[in-house]
This record gives sequence, structure tokens and C-alpha cells, in this order.
Amino acid sequence: MKNSPVFLYKVKRSCLSCGPEPGGEEKKGRGNPISVQSFPPELVEHIISFLPVRDVVALGQTCRYFHEVCDAEGVWRRICRRLSPRLREQGSGVRPWKRAAILNYTKGLYFQAFGGRRRCLSKSVAPLLAHGYRRFLPTKDHVFILDYAGTLFFFKNALVSSTFGQIQWKRACRYVVLCRGAKDFASDPRCDTVYRKYLYVLATREQAGVVGTTSSRACDCVEVYLQSSGQRVFKMTFHHSMNFKQIVLVGQETQRALLLLTEEGKIYSLVVNETQLDQPRSYTVQLALRKVSRCLPHLRVACMASNQSSTLYITDQGGVYFEVHTPGVYRDLFGTLQAFDPLDQQMPLALSLPAKILFCALGYNHLGLVDEFGRIFMQGNNRYGQLGTGDKMDRGEPTQVPYLQRPIALWCGLNHSLVLSQGPDFDKELLGCGCGAGGRLPGWPKGSATFVKLHVKVPRCVCSLCSTRECLYMLSSHDIEHQDRMEKMKEIVGWMPLMAAQKDFFWEALDMLQRAAGGVGLPDPPEP
Repeated sequence: MKNSPVFLYKVKRSCLSCGPEPGGEEKKGRGNPISVQSFPPELVEHIISFLPVRDVVALGQTCRYFHEVCDAEGVWRRICRRLSPRLREQGSGVRPWKRAAILNYTKGLYFQAFGGRRRCLSKSVAPLLAHGYRRFLPTKDHVFILDYAGTLFFFKNALVSSTFGQIQWKRACRYVVLCRGAKDFASDPRCDTVYRKYLYVLATREQAGVVGTTSSRACDCVEVYLQSSGQRVFKMTFHHSMNFKQIVLVGQETQRALLLLTEEGKIYSLVVNETQLDQPRSYTVQLALRKVSRCLPHLRVACMASNQSSTLYITDQGGVYFEVHTPGVYRDLFGTLQAFDPLDQQMPLALSLPAKILFCALGYNHLGLVDEFGRIFMQGNNRYGQLGTGDKMDRGEPTQVPYLQRPIALWCGLNHSLVLSQGPDFDKELLGCGCGAGGRLPGWPKGSATFVKLHVKVPRCVCSLCSTRECLYMLSSHDIEHQDRMEKMKEIVGWMPLMAAQKDFFWEALDMLQRAAGGVGLPDPPEP
């Protein structure tokens, strides 16, 4: 087969916004160079789509012309189909193809085992079907990951053959699709994965309509799966008028309470006996409005967090409300039993905080809160220094932890805490405090009463983390929707009837917020 002819051109980048190129005067006998702008836009977009994602972003920062070309949806549509050929829909957002491409480019699950001789960061297998990674949950034997398309993946640990022919046990090396149409999922809220026997999945399913008609309508339901095999053992379906977005669990196995958050910010609950779920029988459960929504109907809850004995609610205005169900945990969290009522354990308690809370983490007897200014507040038991305050004195109210900046994720375990933070150069690092037994604080086996930098190499795109008794997990995914919102706000500022100096002030403020959130450019890809 003959080789195809190759034509070589001397191409000159000519951009009106950048001015003439230095040394632009042509030498005699060289001829006139060809400008990139003389090529058809479709051809330029086609050529650029073969570049790596990181190079496309870097090229778009050189001048206005390449910025417009590299930001075109046609380029990102081709890149997305190259990265994820099985992806049928591009998703949602202002720039759906660019968002889908970057989500699939940066997706990854990393883990580092605490025991054994080899203590390095490893990466799990990445499903081609997954549309980015939204959240994950490790169980006793496996890991479950939910993507942005509502597909829940079942990552299995298995015995595999190494490059040297040895048989070794490897984490998250095989995967199957557990279900589709999932909104959220949860399991036993305790830190020890041994108790996570069942997986509760909040999903949307098509249900048959009125008898005698062929119409159907979407209804939310909760499906229960065995984490060991992925077999569905139980299902409960709700009325089509009930639309939920989050599910958390609280309580013991025999009195497992499922808390469901609606799109309107209301909390509903129902109780099941988890020890009877695998028995082939049907029974009716009662769905009731939680007391926090009954007593405080004006509150609109934005998200929830729970452990075995308490639940935390964050409202859309950044307020925090607490439910504590046992006297021991109440004493650890608040330092007294004065206001604890054993006959009314669902009564919500408001926490006094100086600013709006964005996200939180809830351990067994301590908690962490992050406000809109990036400050971290810790509260509860401090026996092992898990609050990071520099001492081992309990705190009965939220206490600010100094010297922590730009927290991205927060995790509270049984007796230690982890913070994922971002530095000025957008490199991320993992900090930890509390008990270091069992290697749970890599590099600090004796633990620490202050947050210290752990000996873990953190990829730039990591956005969430979780720690179990055996392993540290980090989820990598970069969503540009926040950056798109910033660009829209800049555009709105430009439309406002303000003076030039005022517009410059607001634009600079938005740029500072964008840099603080890590929205400049694209982070480095996950390292293999």
C-alpha cells in the first residue's frame, strides 16, 4: 500500500487581538506564510479535536482567536466522542459537550491501603460507560460509584494475575452496572464497612398508569441491594407526586430509619427492619413528615448528613440543625445533657454560627463545618485530638480551626479527621489529625492534635475522599458548571448600568472567587 502524500505548509498565527507577530517582516525569497485564519473553521476544529484535553485548554489561552476555536462545542463534541464513544447524551449545562468531555477526562478513583509493605497510591479501573464520577461509597468488599447520568456502578475486588505471574488481591479491578436511573444511594452510616451489608438506592422508575391504558409515569422508589452480590432484595415505590433527591440512613439495623429529602426541601422518614429484608414477603411501611419539617415549616433543607445516632441538616440559607438520638453522643457533642430529651429525640437543635455553612462532615461523636469564607469549625469529642485544635479538650460548640485554607472536602471518622485543601498554585494536599493507629494518618503513626500534611500524593482533580479501616479513597472529577456560572455573572455585570471602575471592581472580585475555587483553566489530568 503506497504512502499518502504529505503536504507541509509554513503556517503563521495571525490574530488581530494580539497584534503583529514579532519579526513579522518576511525575508526576500521566503514567500508569504499561510494564516490559520484562512483555513475553514471546520478544518481547524477538526485538527484541534485530536489534541489532548490539557493541550486544547492551553492552546485556548494563547489568543482570542484560539480561545474562540478551542471553546467551540464542535471541538468538544469530537473530543467527548473520542474519550467516551459509548456516551449517547452530552448531559446538561451551558456548554454540555465541554462539560461531558472534561468530566470523562478527569474521572478516577484512587486508593491507598494502610497495611502491607506497598503503601502507594493506586487507581481503579475506569468504566467507559461512566459519565464522570459524582459520588462513591466503599462497603465491606466492594466500591459503588454513581455517575452524572444516573448509572450506579458496582466495582469488585478480585484475585488477578500480576505482571510477574503472581496471583494477588486487587481492589476495584472489575466492574458491572448495578442499576440505572439512580439519584442517590446510602448504606450503614457507621465508619466501619463491616456493617454495610445492604445498599439503599434512590431511583426513578416507570410505573404503569391507570388500569386499561398504556400510559406510564415516573415514580421515585428505594431499591435495596446486597452489597456482596448486587442482588436486589427489596423495593418500595412512592406516589408519583413525591420527588426526592437525597437519602441517608440512621439508627440500628432493627429500627433503620430512612430519611428522604424532597426537591422542595422537606424531610420524610420511614422505618424498616433490616434483618428481615432478605425474607420473601411484602409489608407496608409508613412514610411520615420528619419533625424538623413539621416544627419548622419555613425551613428549606438543602442537604443532610447522618451517622448511627445523629442527623445534621443544612438549609438553603446556610443554617445548621441537629438531631441527636442517644445521651452519650449528645454529651460528647455538647458537653452536657441539660437540653437532651429522651422522649423527643427528633427535636432539631440549631447551631450558632457566624456565617453561611456550605458543607459538613459528621463522625461518630464529632463534626466539622465549612462556611462560605472557607473557614473550618469543629465540635465534639476531642480525646484523640480529632478536632485539630492543638489540644485534647472537648468542644461543646463550633470552634474555628486556624491555619486551614481553601478546604475542598472534609471527612470525619471514628477518632480522626481529614481535610482536602488547595494551595495557591492549585496543587492539592491532604491534611489529617487525631488518632494515627493502623496507618490511618500516613506519615504520622502517633497521630497529631493539629492538622498535619499527610504523606499522600493527591492528584489535582480530586474532589472528595473517604477513609475506612483498611484504605483511603479519593474520587477525582472536575465539573466546569461552577466556572460557567462565574462567566455568566461576569456577563451580567457587564450589562449593569455601572461606572467602569465599579465594573472592574466586581470583575476582579469574581476572578478572585474563581481562582479560590480552582476554576482557572483545567487541572492536571489524573496521574496513572
